[in-house]
Amino acid sequence: MWNFTRLTLALLCVAVLARGASLPDGSIEADCSQYSMPMCPRNYEPVCGTDGTSYSNECMLCFENMEQKSDVHIRSKGEC
Repeated sequence: MWNFTRLTLALLCVAVLARGASLPDGSIEADCSQYSMPMCPRNYEPVCGTDGTSYSNECMLCFENMEQKSDVHIRSKGEC
């Protein structure tokens, strides 16, 4: 029983961490560490930035943050 409880707790922690870091305004911080800048995949999975701009994918938002030295987060998945 103890092992089942530990496993359940561990899975819950992983699920919370995988969801992304939610910020006070409800936006999500992009996980830029998973990308090799400046090369971004060409897949189209749009995200809406907190600046009101639609980015073709999370990596492109990260790239623009790096280039512009800005701190735009993900407001929502999909176009703005």
